[in-house]
Amino acid sequence: MGGIKSKFSSGGGGRHSGEGNTDATPAKAIPADGRLELQQFFLETGREEPRLAATTPQLVNSEEEVIALVNIARQKMQVIRIIGSGHSISEAIGDTGETSNEVLIRLAGELRSFRQVSSSASTKTFKIGGGCYLGLNPLDKDSTWDNSVNVQLNNHACAIPILGGITQQSLGGFIMTGSAGGSVAHGFEDVIKEIHFVNGLGEKVIAVRGTDMYNAVGVSMGMFGVITYVVLEVPTPSFNVKGTETTVSVSDSVIAVDPATNSSNLQKTLETQEYYRMLWYPQKYAQRVTEWAGERSTSNKIVAYKDVLSNPFVAGAAATTLRWSHWLLTHLPNEDTYKFIGAELKLFTKETPQEFNDVWYKVLPMDNGAPVDTIFDTSFTELWFPMDKTDDVLDILRSIYEDQQVAGNYAVELYAGKRSPFWLSPAYDRDVMRVDQFWFVHQAGDPRQYFDHFWNALLGVEGIRAHWGKYLPAADGMYGDTRYDLAFLKKSYPMLDKWLEMRNAADPDQIFVTEYWRKMFHIEK
Repeated sequence: MGGIKSKFSSGGGGRHSGEGNTDATPAKAIPADGRLELQQFFLETGREEPRLAATTPQLVNSEEEVIALVNIARQKMQVIRIIGSGHSISEAIGDTGETSNEVLIRLAGELRSFRQVSSSASTKTFKIGGGCYLGLNPLDKDSTWDNSVNVQLNNHACAIPILGGITQQSLGGFIMTGSAGGSVAHGFEDVIKEIHFVNGLGEKVIAVRGTDMYNAVGVSMGMFGVITYVVLEVPTPSFNVKGTETTVSVSDSVIAVDPATNSSNLQKTLETQEYYRMLWYPQKYAQRVTEWAGERSTSNKIVAYKDVLSNPFVAGAAATTLRWSHWLLTHLPNEDTYKFIGAELKLFTKETPQEFNDVWYKVLPMDNGAPVDTIFDTSFTELWFPMDKTDDVLDILRSIYEDQQVAGNYAVELYAGKRSPFWLSPAYDRDVMRVDQFWFVHQAGDPRQYFDHFWNALLGVEGIRAHWGKYLPAADGMYGDTRYDLAFLKKSYPMLDKWLEMRNAADPDQIFVTEYWRKMFHIEK
């Protein structure tokens, strides 16, 4: 989007970080367009641990190879975890620090295949490998735009109705973490017909839309098994998306409170705008909102969406500003610092409107042009709320943002998500509004300590859920008057008991369970 940020969702969105395996090899170099030098500067000065996404784990090329790996893991009591683009936080992918017998794999070969299996007047059906990336993953040397899910679908005159803010994720990874785009009119689950996976017994399983297995495995964080294929039933023809990105003052935006109703227009906007996402800069001297709104278009006149951060040197300047402003917040928390932060944020959030009209897969993921893998790496916690809690959540945010240390030096993203049939989706059985609070990775400090402010203030909101691939409150941790424990999760996810029962049946030897997830769900050994 046209502000200072990079989003990981879709959802969405997390950071590209984690631990690698012992046979790690360097990732594909970033293109030599000026980003490489900036990338190296930030990696050397702002990161404390290696990244899962910067490694090449063991490649697995077919269902037969997956089955063989599962059988070995059962014999040796190993834990198998799958990495796609490494888009989730490292703990959600694999925690080799605590799970010493972990085997990290990446799907390749046949498990990145793409083939059409049937068609009708309004849809075409495709069987796609779970390791196939939705778009281009710049950290995988074998990933290209031409072999991506989105481009291949578009070549067949088809279009997925909604995408997240970036598309470097693998198809299986995007689904199993519950990622989503910004719309209540369209959901990614709308096109998922079947999910094929190999469970912990080495069995091939096909989960068909409408069944309990489908609803359980859809969002399972890799704990039911390895998703080998996904069958998508996709509408045809494809479409373009037109819209406008505009930066306005908070008082002129949809989050402004109408004195007559004592509420904002955000909920109405989220429910009625086909595609919508917002960046809110809540700092005392910024008070700006960047609104991105779109709808399907029949016009073929292409007007490309341009992300200001697609210029690597602008991205570098913005990143340097974030790091410097964070230092000022930490060491010189005074009015001059707050004024400086406000002025710098305004510099990078131009008020000139931008219109666009482009192909669906180029414009819906508006952050694809930004260097989200390197220079502008961003962490966040992503909190999902029942739609009717929108104004309650805004009230809480306004209150905690009065503290300029909480308002920080970055932004918060507000957008929607369509209800999902998947039992552990944060949008299960209801439309949601979502809050993504950002933390710039290349600045000093602990993002968890920063996110504590939001967990303490917001976990008490009835119906809150969190994106599984992003930063989560600590298992069994106390936040305000709310304990984030198994009882909390069972209240939040009414089908969790059945999900746990089916998970245990699919993986009785627990070869897909890391210590991170064991603690989260109290899975006994």
